[in-house]
Amino acid sequence: MRYPEDTTMPPQLATLLEIQAIEQRLREVDAEIAALPRRVAEIEAGLAGAQKARDQVRAAQAGNASERRSVDSEIETLRSKIAKIRGHSIDVKTNQEYKALLDEIAFAEAQIGKHEERLLEIMEETETLDRQAAAASQEFDRQQAEVARESAAAAERTAADRALRQQLVAERDRLRARADERWLRRFDQVLRIRGHALAAVDRAACSGCRVRLRPQFLQEMSVDTERLFVCESCGRILYLESETVATPQP
Repeated sequence: MRYPEDTTMPPQLATLLEIQAIEQRLREVDAEIAALPRRVAEIEAGLAGAQKARDQVRAAQAGNASERRSVDSEIETLRSKIAKIRGHSIDVKTNQEYKALLDEIAFAEAQIGKHEERLLEIMEETETLDRQAAAASQEFDRQQAEVARESAAAAERTAADRALRQQLVAERDRLRARADERWLRRFDQVLRIRGHALAAVDRAACSGCRVRLRPQFLQEMSVDTERLFVCESCGRILYLESETVATPQP
């Protein structure tokens, strides 16, 4: 529904519509300012996970290297033991004593064989861990670079949003200064409760709550353009569409 052809939207309504558009844009800007740190925090959480994975692989590498040193040391100890046993063999006087030495040597050699098998396994594990460590470090570096990029972008965007917010607040305050106090009080009350204080009349109904309006009420709206009309259901300030009203700039 529109105002009659020879009637334009009341200046007070046009001003309130501009204020409402700025309030909506301010909510969007505030939401973005609040969301940017959360976005960075999410990425930083991913980085913490990548760091933990990298550290776990590095810890496994350290354990692997420690075990390898321990096995190498055990092998060297057994070889030294065998050398000493063989060195004492010249002192053996009976076959039974000689056989005991041989058994001891055989046992030590068997232990060396087991340790060497484990050493081969450790070497294979080392290769696997090295690949995992390289991949984990690469992933950590990638995510660390992403955090740096996102943090810088968020800081830049936040600064821009804050500057825009200052401009919007200044423009809103300028418009509020020229608005009628009575209309403005009503506007503020409804905006706080409903989120939008103004609603267009759409097919003889309030576009805010979709409740139909009385024909007499609509007739009065089209005639008495200086009067403040509110929806009897939701309390929003009502207005008729007008082609002469410019769309407020965000």
